Amino acid sequence: MSSKNNVCFFNGEPANSVPVDDRGLSYGHGLFETIRLSNGSAPLWNYHFSRLTGDAAKLSIKIDGYLLQGYLEQLIMACPADGIIKVIVTAGSGGRGYRSSSLHPNYLLQWFPLSDHPVSHQTLGIALKHCQHPLSHSPQLAGIKHLNRLDQVVARSEWGSKYPEGLMLDQQGNVIEAVSSNLFFYREGVWLTPKLDQCGVKGVMRQYLMEELMMEQQIGQSTEQQLPGLSNQVEEVTCSLDLLLSSEEVFVCNSIIGIWPVLSLESRGSWSLGKHTERLQNSLYKALPHYGSSL
Repeated sequence: MSSKNNVCFFNGEPANSVPVDDRGLSYGHGLFETIRLSNGSAPLWNYHFSRLTGDAAKLSIKIDGYLLQGYLEQLIMACPADGIIKVIVTAGSGGRGYRSSSLHPNYLLQWFPLSDHPVSHQTLGIALKHCQHPLSHSPQLAGIKHLNRLDQVVARSEWGSKYPEGLMLDQQGNVIEAVSSNLFFYREGVWLTPKLDQCGVKGVMRQYLMEELMMEQQIGQSTEQQLPGLSNQVEEVTCSLDLLLSSEEVFVCNSIIGIWPVLSLESRGSWSLGKHTERLQNSLYKALPHYGSSL
């Protein structure tokens, strides 16, 4: 259980399995968070916790916040100081059938080593695969990081190791997100990011950039001399593929990798490794230095 590559607790006990009647296994009735651990702490935990508890309420899962916090501290004490923590909360164990009532959630917490992504993904940028599998609209579940990730699984099966990430559209052909990350693009002086009111996942790094770093830089620019050509205004928009292709800069982000500039979308389009993305990367590294280290 406590080897370098496997640390796992289920409801506070060392484990390597889950009950066969768990509703997360049977119906995908649960949620998960993937959290960057750095030097024994999770700097974005408050964002993860807020999303997890808020989304759990939408799925009628009653999370005990104090209990979950204790389980997280237990895992951090037992695992290496750096890595990835995955928190899964399910609706609990129950019998057959979709109806659930009076169940106690199950808490599965795991530690994994960091992936060995090349540093060049951060510094030189990446190419995106244009995924053919579309995301389905489900407004009531839009934004939630629930356990049903079959759209992402199918999309990721479209390529091997050639691309670090893939772009996903919805059934109407609108740009939504990448397979494992959110998307921002710069166009005509404004940062844009796709609306996620019909499908997609509202990522923690996406929220952090919009509510913290971009906001702080806007405030700073209002009191200091603004650098020519630089803006951190951000808008959520319905994004066609043509709109994305006509943008000046693109990046993907999540709470594990930080920010990766995007240079191309297969043979469909290309973008520059621009100063706007670099400036935002520098702000992120300054606030959270571990996102500037080797992954």
